[in-house]
Amino acid sequence: MAAFDDSADPALGAACNRLAAWVEPLPAGIVIDPASGLSEADLALILRHLHATRQDAAGGDARAAGRSSVPLTARD
Repeated sequence: MAAFDDSADPALGAACNRLAAWVEPLPAGIVIDPASGLSEADLALILRHLHATRQDAAGGDARAAGRSSVPLTARD
């Protein structure tokens, strides 16, 4: 499971962790909202970018270490 640690905004970190826990078991590519076309991949992408943004703001750019900037889900 993704591990969002956002000590500057614990409520945001907790909400992101709950959303990641909900998204991870979804089948890859599933459409969550047919009206908008929102998919599991969209939510995963949003979470990845949010996590990377928070890491960069904290000065912890994991990409420089040669690995993904986001906690990997079971499908990654």
